[in-house]
Amino acid sequence: MLWAWVAVSCASGALTLDEVRAASRENLDAVQSALDLEAAGEGRRLARASILPQLSLSASAGVEAAGPQRRYTTVPNMTGDGYDQQSVDTPAANSANFRLSLQLSQLLYDGGRWWKAIAQAGAQEEAAQGRLDEQRLSSEMEGVRRFYELLRAQKTRDVLNASVARSLSQVERANALYEAGRGKLGDTLDAQINYRNDKISLLRQGQAVTSAQSDLLFWLNRPMADVEAAEPAMLLAPAGESKPVALQSFVDRAKVNRPLLKALERQVAVADAAVGIASASYLPRVSVGAGYTRFAPSADPFFTDPTRQNTVTAGLNLSWDLFNGFETSANTAKARVSLRQAENTQLRATQELEGQLRSALGTLNTQREMLVLSKENLEFAQKNSALAEQRFSAGAGSTLEVRDAELKLTQAQLALLQGRIDVEIARAAVSRLTGIRLEEVP
Repeated sequence: MLWAWVAVSCASGALTLDEVRAASRENLDAVQSALDLEAAGEGRRLARASILPQLSLSASAGVEAAGPQRRYTTVPNMTGDGYDQQSVDTPAANSANFRLSLQLSQLLYDGGRWWKAIAQAGAQEEAAQGRLDEQRLSSEMEGVRRFYELLRAQKTRDVLNASVARSLSQVERANALYEAGRGKLGDTLDAQINYRNDKISLLRQGQAVTSAQSDLLFWLNRPMADVEAAEPAMLLAPAGESKPVALQSFVDRAKVNRPLLKALERQVAVADAAVGIASASYLPRVSVGAGYTRFAPSADPFFTDPTRQNTVTAGLNLSWDLFNGFETSANTAKARVSLRQAENTQLRATQELEGQLRSALGTLNTQREMLVLSKENLEFAQKNSALAEQRFSAGAGSTLEVRDAELKLTQAQLALLQGRIDVEIARAAVSRLTGIRLEEVP
């Protein structure tokens, strides 16, 4: 359903940010993590198998052909005070055997290994779920970044296209002034050069748009096509001042919501359960078992008389490895080392999180301040460009002044565009680090 949604958007030539976010969370990297989660779920079922009764059935039927044999047997001697060895020759003979066996066993106690194994499998499944959620966050962040890179390339192309239009208009004005005897030939030539330079920049930007399209569609696992990024509503909102985002509140939210931290916490639980599993070998293993066996050397009475040839067994089994060459001690020590490693990894990730968030929030606050300045610069550049055109039309200015004003206007437009997109990418980075929804990032 999701891919059909994206496919319709591709066919219409526009991709929205929400569509890209949804599709990115189900891209191939996320699918691989989902398969890991599925395998972890089967691991939990496998761990539970040890506490369930084990029932096995076996049956066999065979024929044995033996040639003449000589065997030695021990018999009492004639005097009655000892034993002699006596040879016995037997002729060739054929014999058959039929066997049916049903065995039932139930584990009662194995030093705590089985419930530790179940707990470990459950923690592994939860850790796999955390890794899946983390991968989806990462995939979404990358999809958002590629979406905005495409939008940046598109909007830059639009700005450059407007610059080409202004340059063409300047060529026409310069030609008109020159033909009317009010302008210079040099101004006309300068305008022609500027126009062609702007066209070259526009053509190069077209290649940048194509490259950004390919990057985004590849990430979404979609066929290459001429698509565009639909401008999100938040980019159309006026750029105003905003209060700096507090660090500690986002650190606290990240500790609760970040899937990576949850996954690492469960990995510690996995390692802790592994210590219990390894040390369980110090203790005995107790189980109960019951069995039924039916054996006969011929089909009769195996198949003809069910009251004969039957054996039923039942018993309590105890096994205890009293000494195994320090293998249990080594395995337990190794498991404890793995536990400390998991704890260190968790601690390191928690410590790194604050630094990463500090950097991301600092970037977001800085980008917002720059955006406000870019908006003010654009207003000044528009006024300056209008003034330069008025002076040139009145014959009081030159193409150099107009060109300088137009360049400043183009730069201000690009700076405002870059600022808006950089703010949104910075918001997405904060969302990815904290594990909260993008809409919740101020």
